[in-house]
Amino acid sequence: MEFFNLNENSILVSWNDELNSSLTRLISSYKTAILSLCEDDIKDCVQSIKSILITVDLKRTSIDEIVEKISIIDYEKINNYDRIIKVWEIPVCYDIEFATDINLLSDINNISVRDIIDTHLSKTYDVLSMGFLPGFMYLGKTDKKLHCERKEKPSLNIRKGSIGIALDQTCIYPRQSPGGWHIIGNSPIEFFNLNSQHPCFSQPGDKIQFVEISKSQYKSSINRLDKPKLIEL
Repeated sequence: MEFFNLNENSILVSWNDELNSSLTRLISSYKTAILSLCEDDIKDCVQSIKSILITVDLKRTSIDEIVEKISIIDYEKINNYDRIIKVWEIPVCYDIEFATDINLLSDINNISVRDIIDTHLSKTYDVLSMGFLPGFMYLGKTDKKLHCERKEKPSLNIRKGSIGIALDQTCIYPRQSPGGWHIIGNSPIEFFNLNSQHPCFSQPGDKIQFVEISKSQYKSSINRLDKPKLIEL
């Protein structure tokens, strides 16, 4: 773990460890500890894939004082902290109407469309980071069989709820937007709601399990405004 002063009011706490579930949980626990110690003295605390960005309120404190506070966190204790893990079940329809790039991905990786779907469903993914769009989840890691580069020419109108794959990660587009990930399906769930007390139901440190649904189930779910199922481990 290392500290970097990015500018006059920002600190980056960075890890060089191998990216895996344990590291994601550790960083999430570390963020919780930082907020507990420093919440009144910072403007923001954002967890990324292998780092935490802290924006300091210089009217209340200094970067040196924040670093001093953070330094007293018992790293070994939070590293072994047995926290409740939230697993969100996300329904996905892999019908070709929604899976606009699944045939292309099949050709690129020389695997069948059914194999792509089964492989994507076979893992439970860590929520590694949030970004790009409000509610956009970076999820990893995907099976090596699904590895692919981002598109050379990004799509201009990826529909809301689309499930994408790029490199060793998968993602969910919470709203319509441009994007360069290969789209293999769509979920009817609402992933970002400004009218909710918690606009995004998930956060880094949680897990996502995709569940396949049919096209008719997809349409029924949209009509019912279904929410994701939560399992706590």
